[in-house]
Amino acid sequence: MVSVTWLEGFDPSYIFKSKQDFKNWLLSHIDLTYLPAYLPESKLQEFIKKAIDYGFSRVCIPITAISKAKEVIGQTDKLELITFISSFHGNRNTIDEKKQACSSAISLKTSEIEFSPNLSLLTDHPDLFKEEINLLLDMTKQANKQSKVYLEIDKLPDDLIENAIKLSQECSPDYISIFIRLLEEETYDGENLNFSKEWFEKIDKALGKDKKTNLKVYGRIDNFNNLLPILYLATKYGWNFDNFRIGTEYGFDIIDGLDTSQ
Repeated sequence: MVSVTWLEGFDPSYIFKSKQDFKNWLLSHIDLTYLPAYLPESKLQEFIKKAIDYGFSRVCIPITAISKAKEVIGQTDKLELITFISSFHGNRNTIDEKKQACSSAISLKTSEIEFSPNLSLLTDHPDLFKEEINLLLDMTKQANKQSKVYLEIDKLPDDLIENAIKLSQECSPDYISIFIRLLEEETYDGENLNFSKEWFEKIDKALGKDKKTNLKVYGRIDNFNNLLPILYLATKYGWNFDNFRIGTEYGFDIIDGLDTSQ
């Protein structure tokens, strides 16, 4: 992909004091994601140790891997753990199953909990959609955990996308997480920038200036040039970088592609 600097005149140096400052922001605002349901212990150890060596602040892993990850981290508290409960497709699990999973995540002392509400409720039962979110948010807030409502809404019509975002914000989670399905191979330079822009416009239409929650963006953000459009669009649509996260499994590649020389 062609650099967004060429396309829109954006450069991270406009925001960050130095390249090292930018790198530090990436390490603290990328939720480094590793989501195979059952991770071999050796692979999990390798991943956790590498994340610590690189200096990442947090990783997002399955709930089944939390206990082993804590053993690898030990007492150093060098890495916070995020987990998701139930399926990312929220309508595959009952609310009781989600509550049980949330309770388990709390007992395992994860720092942040991410969950999907039942999107099938949006059309005819928006009140139940909000009720489900609020039930899980109450559990996470009482446990003093960060909460993220994950909205896998890329295949919904625009009116339901807008409703999902609005209703979620009304419940006051710490973050709303939006999945942007970036293309693995662009057919023209800047295609992913334009595609991402469509999504930021949808988010902005739903929230406008009334951004009461933080935003997390997921997607196949697999290299530094794929990251820049996301950061540019975040600034363009009024998101404070303190309140913005990136979810990706390619965090190591992004950091490796960052030139920190002055």
